[in-house]
Amino acid sequence: MITLPTRYSKMVMTLSGGGMGETALCFDSNLQRQVVVKSLKPGIEKYRLMDELSALADIRSKYVVQVLDVIHDDLEIVGFVEEYIEGTDLKPIEASSGTGVALRSLYSIISGISDVHQHGRVHRDIKPDNMKVDSSGVLKIFDFGLAKLSDGAKTKQLFFTPFYAAPEVFIPDSSGNHIFTAAVDIFAFGVTALWLLNAGKLPPELGHVPPSIPKKSLAFNSTVVSVPVEIAYLLNSTLSYDPLERPNAETLRAALGKNLLFDKHRMLITYSGSDHFVDAANRTVTLTAQGDGVTISYDGLDFVVTQVLGHVRHNNRQVVVGYRLQGAAVIVLGDPSGDRRLRTSITADISHPEVMN
Repeated sequence: MITLPTRYSKMVMTLSGGGMGETALCFDSNLQRQVVVKSLKPGIEKYRLMDELSALADIRSKYVVQVLDVIHDDLEIVGFVEEYIEGTDLKPIEASSGTGVALRSLYSIISGISDVHQHGRVHRDIKPDNMKVDSSGVLKIFDFGLAKLSDGAKTKQLFFTPFYAAPEVFIPDSSGNHIFTAAVDIFAFGVTALWLLNAGKLPPELGHVPPSIPKKSLAFNSTVVSVPVEIAYLLNSTLSYDPLERPNAETLRAALGKNLLFDKHRMLITYSGSDHFVDAANRTVTLTAQGDGVTISYDGLDFVVTQVLGHVRHNNRQVVVGYRLQGAAVIVLGDPSGDRRLRTSITADISHPEVMN
């Protein structure tokens, strides 16, 4: 282990640092808290340390472990300090816990991955062993030792975790490089989700090198812990053989967040001088004016047009059955080519409650 500054000299214990790094749990006498100190083992190239430090220094997310300090030796960076996650290891979700607990866990994981991707990084080693739930119940992703910039993430020497590595990373390009894109993290998220929802059991073919998977997996249709059909469909897509068929992290986060807020949305409609609410307690409203009309219903996830009579427009778009309303808008009843005075404008404002972890 490197020589530590005085403030970190009180070592609590040595932690497992993997094949390349040395990791110790120390006490920070300045902050009066335990921290993790990371450095490289002798003979390991410094760029591996710098890659991890660079990734963590760039990312600001409640779901990603944070860097607290950098350690120098003769002006050279030889290690860094990150927050110590004092909590519990990620565990498969029990069937009795229910869908809500499952969705919340998946939302936390994909939120961390989405934040990593939005900062232009690929983690490259997403798996349950690299996640922990802290004492306040917030999931944290750590171990960015293999993290790379999204632009040009490649390596000639392939490091991977069986079951969690996407099939495309095993196929080198013409220069012998293994290419990593954000879709690699999405595949690993899908495997992690399957591990969580299926009592820690994974199909053995995912452990093949490279993994053997169908192009359209149905793995999430019969897990121990069930999820809504829409979410099962998206999770199945994360395990697509073709990386272009996998949804991105933000799409997954939005879908999981919307399902977590099932029956919690509300639409305020101002019509004829009165306010009307459409929500879980009052799911349907019908608006009419001079022969034109529209019925809007709340299905727990979206506000959907279920009936149209005559001319109805929303944000200058023609409304049809199945149309989904979003955000703040104006619904107009009446012929857009007719007399303006014969049109009725109705304001509709949909609330956006936040998913709280």
